[in-house]
Amino acid sequence: MEGMTYLAVAYFGMLVAIALWTYTVVQRSRRLNQRLESLEVAMSDRFEND
Repeated sequence: MEGMTYLAVAYFGMLVAIALWTYTVVQRSRRLNQRLESLEVAMSDRFEND
C-alpha cells in the first residue's frame, strides 16, 4: 500500500501545482489586460486633445 499512497500524494501535489500555475497565469493575464486598457485610454485622451 505504500506505493499507492506515494502515487496518491504525488498526484494530489501535481493537481495543486497545476491549479496554482493556472491561477498565476490568469492573474497575470488580467493585470496585463488592465494595463493595456489604461494605456488605450491614455493614448486616446492624448490624441483627442491634439
